[in-house]
Amino acid sequence: MALAGFRAKQTVTIQRVGGGRSSTTSVSPQGSLTVRNLRDGTYTIKRQGHSTIPCKDAPAPVTVDITDADVVATKPNTPTVKCNQATPVTFEGTLTGTGTGDIRIAWFNPDTGKRSERTMKFTGPTSKTAEFVVTAPARANPTEPRPTVKVQLVVPRQGSEQGVSSAVLPVTLVCETGT
Repeated sequence: MALAGFRAKQTVTIQRVGGGRSSTTSVSPQGSLTVRNLRDGTYTIKRQGHSTIPCKDAPAPVTVDITDADVVATKPNTPTVKCNQATPVTFEGTLTGTGTGDIRIAWFNPDTGKRSERTMKFTGPTSKTAEFVVTAPARANPTEPRPTVKVQLVVPRQGSEQGVSSAVLPVTLVCETGT
């Protein structure tokens, strides 16, 4: 909350309407008053020898601090697939941290270098990401190695956060006989 028009250096008392502790502070030499990180609500400011001034403060911004990222493959959910056909592999991430708000995430394929970024709402203490799909290529004949895809979930550095990433998760398909 930022207010101006006070007598320079006067003492004022700030109190949340409906209860809460009051605090006393001094107005700046320029006659302004800035108060940060108040709980959302309506406040009164009482000047020495004057009436109270009602005012509102917006909630303090909440920061999100992601501390861990994990990835699992959720599909295909059958024990074997036809490896002579391209097969979509679906991944889901789980983020752990504190706070709530919008954060950037990136899915990364270390084999191809492809990266897909998006924004998601983190609601803490854990939140699931939207699914991410990578298509495993078809193999030409059954003697070739089984198709494998790899992904990593990255939460890039945002603000003062360091950023985190999951381990690279490789998924090797189990092929039906003869495919």
